[in-house]
Amino acid sequence: MSEDVYRTHTGANAEEHDAKEKQQIKLLLQFFTTTKNYCVGVVDMVGSTSITMKMPMEKVSLYYSIFLNGLAETIASYGATVVKNVGDSLLYYFPKTESGEPESFKEVLKCCVAMIEKGSKLNAKLQQLGLPDVKYRISCDYGAVIVAKMSTSSVNDIFGKSVNLCAKMNSLAQPGGIVIGEGLYEKVKSFEEYVFSEIKDMPLFAENGYQVYSVSVK
Repeated sequence: MSEDVYRTHTGANAEEHDAKEKQQIKLLLQFFTTTKNYCVGVVDMVGSTSITMKMPMEKVSLYYSIFLNGLAETIASYGATVVKNVGDSLLYYFPKTESGEPESFKEVLKCCVAMIEKGSKLNAKLQQLGLPDVKYRISCDYGAVIVAKMSTSSVNDIFGKSVNLCAKMNSLAQPGGIVIGEGLYEKVKSFEEYVFSEIKDMPLFAENGYQVYSVSVK
């Protein structure tokens, strides 16, 4: 093949490759044109990296699967949708909260409490398999999210400020604890069966005037 022909041939291949790549990206993620008001949640393991560093890979997989699948089951039982797992955490949302009905927000808090209470069952199962106990914390918030249809999945992905805030505030919760942002707090603050305590000294949120609360059952 001559040099000129080779360049023409490789150039055509490159253009074809770029066209296919752009098409794949377009098909992969298609944003809906509207936003939704949802309650979103993140449940995240505490200290899992140091715990699993010395574990054999097959035990690491088992350790994470028991945690993620166990809590995903609880999340689904309260009408929430698990979007994805990111490492040792789960991102999920509650479609029914779009209605703004008080009962839908009660289900959010009930779900949070049920997830924390499930810790004893998860740890009992882990202990039977010779695996260490798991600790985790939960954060939730309510607000506008961008919903994206994934061509490779039947579950929609979610993005936006509420998702970002929810992820960032998770570290403010104690192990075995629950925190919520002010967006959700405004919807649940009248629920008498819970105690809401504002968390102080949190520079990341204070500079934006955003309040975060810990949640416990009376």
